[in-house]
Amino acid sequence: MPSVKKIYHYLSITVIFLVIILTSTGCKESYTKVQKSTDVNYKLAKAIEYYHKKKYYQAIPIFEELIGLLKGDKRAEDIYYYYSDAQFQEKNYVIAAYHFKRFVELYPESKWAEEALFKYSESFSKQSPTVDLEQDNTARGIDAYQYFINMFPNSSRVPDCNKIIDKLRRKLELKALSIADLYYKTENYRAAALSYKQAMREFPDIDEAERLSFMIVKSDYKYAKLSIINKKAERYKDVIKEYKTFEDRYPTSIYKSDAEKYFEDSKYYVTKSLMDDALAAKPEDRERLFNDVVGSNTQFGSTLKSEKMKTMSNDLMLQAQFLIVKNSYSIAVNAPDIQKKQKYEAFILSYQKFIDKFADSKYKKQAEKIYNTTITTLQKLNK
Repeated sequence: MPSVKKIYHYLSITVIFLVIILTSTGCKESYTKVQKSTDVNYKLAKAIEYYHKKKYYQAIPIFEELIGLLKGDKRAEDIYYYYSDAQFQEKNYVIAAYHFKRFVELYPESKWAEEALFKYSESFSKQSPTVDLEQDNTARGIDAYQYFINMFPNSSRVPDCNKIIDKLRRKLELKALSIADLYYKTENYRAAALSYKQAMREFPDIDEAERLSFMIVKSDYKYAKLSIINKKAERYKDVIKEYKTFEDRYPTSIYKSDAEKYFEDSKYYVTKSLMDDALAAKPEDRERLFNDVVGSNTQFGSTLKSEKMKTMSNDLMLQAQFLIVKNSYSIAVNAPDIQKKQKYEAFILSYQKFIDKFADSKYKKQAEKIYNTTITTLQKLNK
């Protein structure tokens, strides 16, 4: 036979269990009663009671019903605000943002207008994800807080808005930086360069501005190096341009020596790339391209700091001058019979210019050999 103490214990548990069931059932029946009631004033009072007791989940459907029932009523303004805020408190931020914005549009002079617009902004900032995810809500949050400041410039919340804007903008900066860095790490140098440039345009005051400017130079250089022959020269010129921008902004940068190497290499590779392009071109286009090699050496070769690279650039220029002569001869050889004499005479003029300018050139003997062959050919043609 169980002891009195055990019987008392079992009875206590049973009573507590029954109280919980009855209370729960009573609450459920009470809420159902509110929902089914046709008394608008009763429903409104209960909805507000739920709201103040932070039972937002229960308040929301009743407020939602009342918005439709009391449209045009003087109480509609408060109902709409409570409803919007209940959604906000339940962390339904997408719904809350929509209704807070709509509330301000409907009731711009409301006592709740400032609060509603601030929470409209918060609805986006609370949805702002970590840096590795898409930042649409971060950007919307910045716009929303700025809109709040414009609407309520004298609000005590303005300093907080500015702090939050700075925080959200920093997140956008880091996102832009991470995207560009990812492109660079995966060797998509063109996309990396464009992304670094875009980040600089959008966030000129970003903390990493110096590094960004350097990475533009570095990415452009890597992109130029991997480009096809006829695109290399222009892309090395982009490196030169970006380096000058970098140097003007950060003359004592910690990245200066690395950036300068890309700059110096690019000045040589512009000329080298033009030579490669000329050698791969059609005979009728080569003279123009060889002249570009000469012009590039004049523009960049003389400014090279490395004596070795300066010599290499000058050699390219000299080779281009000789190849203009050689190409002129090739055109004459392959010309139709009716044009051969004219083309050979054009070659002789080209040869004479070369010899006059580069009498001591290492290409002199080759040029003379071609010239002598041409004289013999012309003598035959004149018979």
